[in-house]
Amino acid sequence: MRKNASVGIIIIFIGVIWLLSNLNVFSFSIIDVFFRSLGKLWPLILIGFGFNILLKEKAALRILVWLVIFVTIMLYGILGSYYLY
Repeated sequence: MRKNASVGIIIIFIGVIWLLSNLNVFSFSIIDVFFRSLGKLWPLILIGFGFNILLKEKAALRILVWLVIFVTIMLYGILGSYYLY
């Protein structure tokens, strides 16, 4: 399978999970926290793609950037409900 196909499958999977969560078909608290905060912090994904292009040959730094983005979104979702609302 080509790399582009696997990325497409991952994006479709995330979209289906997000849609089912929004329709209250199922509820996983960690997924709800992630998607609730992603609604406000989605520009971080664009920043991540920009870094992905800039750091094309440095796989470790690309992984670190995505990890920082994921942790930031999770912490905002967890702590934001206590401190920001």
